[in-house]
Amino acid sequence: MRFFVAFAFFILLFSSFVTSAQHLRHKGSLGISYAAASDSLMSTQHLPDSHGILVKSVRPDFTAARLGIQAGDILVSINETDSLYLFDFRKLEQELYEQEPISITYIRNRKKARAVGNVVAAPKEFSKGEVIYGEVPYQRGYLRSIVHKPLGSNRLPAIFYIQGHGCGSVHFADDSLAPVKQLVDGWVSAGYVVFRIEKPGVGESAGTKECVRLSYEEEKAAFQNAFAAFKKLSFVDSTRYFLFGHSLGGALAPLLVAQSGSKPRGIITYGTVVKPWFEHMIDVYRQKPLLYQESYQSIEANTRMMIPLLYEWLVQAKTPTELLQEPDFEAILTSKENPLAYHRGTFFGRSSGYFTELQQQNLTQAWAQAAVPTLALYGEFDSEAISPESAQSIARIVNEVRPELGTYKQLKGTDQHFIKVTSFVEAAQLQKSGQYIQYARRHFNPEILTETVEWMKKFNRK
Repeated sequence: MRFFVAFAFFILLFSSFVTSAQHLRHKGSLGISYAAASDSLMSTQHLPDSHGILVKSVRPDFTAARLGIQAGDILVSINETDSLYLFDFRKLEQELYEQEPISITYIRNRKKARAVGNVVAAPKEFSKGEVIYGEVPYQRGYLRSIVHKPLGSNRLPAIFYIQGHGCGSVHFADDSLAPVKQLVDGWVSAGYVVFRIEKPGVGESAGTKECVRLSYEEEKAAFQNAFAAFKKLSFVDSTRYFLFGHSLGGALAPLLVAQSGSKPRGIITYGTVVKPWFEHMIDVYRQKPLLYQESYQSIEANTRMMIPLLYEWLVQAKTPTELLQEPDFEAILTSKENPLAYHRGTFFGRSSGYFTELQQQNLTQAWAQAAVPTLALYGEFDSEAISPESAQSIARIVNEVRPELGTYKQLKGTDQHFIKVTSFVEAAQLQKSGQYIQYARRHFNPEILTETVEWMKKFNRK
């Protein structure tokens, strides 16, 4: 209890808005690697009609280890949930919070045993500086903020990080070599505070809509709240901050600035878009396959097939229910190829409305209204951005309203996730083989740090 009070006081020293950090709890962790127990294994345990989780390894000092769970044990019940299917178990894992009571029933050597205790907190991120976990109010809940701060108490230059469209977490406690984490660490070493926010319904954020069901305007509102909170941090120099937008986060950056009452020192984008989303999606089917040397004839046939569906969805703003009523569209959306990653009313893991509202954003106008120094980066082998066109266009738009403040830069041999690759084909093969994540940890391109830090220095003087 003394530690908790001291920790809370420590947080308050460094944040003007984290006055109610008790709203969000830290996640807990069992600290195991696991797999679904096979039917044959369950039969040997005389539990042919049950489902369990086979413990493959146990990490010291986490929940399972403290409860005496060992590698080779089979978990068959957690709290009130009996017969653990893999899907149920993964859901339970996400619902564990530190200090909550937990009861685990397991099988060892064909004997059933039960262990009772409290959940141990999941790992936290570490940094060469300080890592501060806070929260930002949003709707009826709160969003988890993660701030990395160089050592010292001075008001420091800072970076507001905006991730792409996905609903994955930006918390990398279990993966310190994740490319984004390496980027953050590099900025902190260069003297910058770095602020990240979890999206609604992601990570430790609570009391909000699920991320996959958010509209674009709802997500934008979440980042607007976070942006306002970021600028109020006591250790952030509110006259010397930058925005970094990765992928579709780069489309959101000028919208935040254009609607904000203050101007940053600059914006950096990487692998983003500027043209209307409908037009970008046509490029996805007409231009992207050329990166992999696919047949012109098949590309044109597929593009012509997709355009009517894209138009009705994005421009006419028809709902999935309305689209499915058209036989040709239903055939596409329910096909094995599933080119729009359609699933229960979502496209590419987001709501249909997210993309129709994105289509309505005038990004060219937003860049012109933001009118701040801008570095538009493009990775040579970024298959999501497809080409340098958007980055070059952003630099030109900025220069039209503020000459010589828009800069375009290509990073050689780099993909969408700041990773060094030799070609579009190599990046695709790594993805298909399942080796990409491991490869990415070892092949982060530090040139992005060099380019961004050197560029920010030009505009970072007091």
